[in-house]
Amino acid sequence: MRGKIVLFLPFLVSLCVILVGCGGTPTPSPAVTPTPTPGTGAPSITIVRDGGWGGRIIQSGDPVRFNQNVHFQGTAPSSAVIKIYRDNTLIDQISAAPSGEFFWLWNSGTTEGAYVFSFTATQGSLPESSKTPFTVVVDGTNPYLQSLSAKADASLGAAPTITVNFNEEIEVTDMNLFTLIGVWAFNCVVCSPPPSVFTVTQVVLNTDKRSVTLTGNWMSDFLVTGHQIAVTFNYLPLMGITDKAGNNFNAALNVATGVVTP
Repeated sequence: MRGKIVLFLPFLVSLCVILVGCGGTPTPSPAVTPTPTPGTGAPSITIVRDGGWGGRIIQSGDPVRFNQNVHFQGTAPSSAVIKIYRDNTLIDQISAAPSGEFFWLWNSGTTEGAYVFSFTATQGSLPESSKTPFTVVVDGTNPYLQSLSAKADASLGAAPTITVNFNEEIEVTDMNLFTLIGVWAFNCVVCSPPPSVFTVTQVVLNTDKRSVTLTGNWMSDFLVTGHQIAVTFNYLPLMGITDKAGNNFNAALNVATGVVTP
């Protein structure tokens, strides 16, 4: 009997080692995910109008003229406090209605530049929301003829062209009147004989909306390198020319000059 017990003890020891080796490693506890502190929902800017409640709707980054009342309309959580920042500086604070709507008015003043606004909301004891940005560009400069460019072209070659440049993008109400060849006149200002000759046969406002291409007569016209030339634009109010902000064309600056390049 003692011999059987002695033989059985090594078996028990081996069994204990196996059991400890397979099941003795503790299972790691799952990581605890912290519960985030709820914040206030960010406000939304739904409509922004330039020049009053009936004014044109503008998008972030659009220009407005001097001294325009810009109306902001948006939605936020019910009765939230709306904070308005300009370039990260708090400039005003209003309250949303129980329905969530809010309205804010800002005057564009008389200083040109890009004004970056940010709107946040705070509801009760909840943290302030993230910022909702909106940029307004104030532009008080009237569009005008700024310059022209032209390359030398011999007679009987391709039809010569002259590009007239405005200082900024323009909007034209009556394009038929704007592109009449009779309202664009060429003049050779400083020319050695023979003088450059150019007869306007076509007028096109280019896709950039800030330059106009004038095409001459390929049979009779030519431009000479070094000649100083000018184009006069005989502006008519019925053309309805403005810039993107709505500033009217400066009719006093209606002549563009330049030198013909090789």
